[in-house]
Amino acid sequence: MKDNTVIIERVLDAPATLVWSIWTKPEYIMHWFGSDMNGTVLSADVDLSVGGQYRISFRDSDGSMHTALGEYIEITAFKKLRYSFEWVSEPGFVTDVVVELIPQADKTLLKLTHSNLNPNSLHGYLDGWNGAINKIVKKIIEKQLFF
Repeated sequence: MKDNTVIIERVLDAPATLVWSIWTKPEYIMHWFGSDMNGTVLSADVDLSVGGQYRISFRDSDGSMHTALGEYIEITAFKKLRYSFEWVSEPGFVTDVVVELIPQADKTLLKLTHSNLNPNSLHGYLDGWNGAINKIVKKIIEKQLFF
């Protein structure tokens, strides 16, 4: 983490249209949000519009509960998603997430930038996002749920 920012780039073996759905549709989000490979998403409420809000709650395998919420700031279908991000457990500390999707033949380069991170947060953002993306990759490889 540099300057309270995490940047992750991963090539996903799926077209940008599918990766977009994975990031924006509640029925997809329910299968990957949160870093714990054995965690469970309890709810994913999404109003995918500029100014629209989202709220996602999940339980890790150790029983700990987490809720993230925010507002969509910029939406360019199949290319870019920008939204605010706040943990219910850390009220008032609002961060910024940008998800960019760059097509590469039948694959997609996912570039995630999470900035303005709370340096005193109990959440490990780099490990957290990598864990969540690992769940997406696993589902894509197994051709489960997303195909």
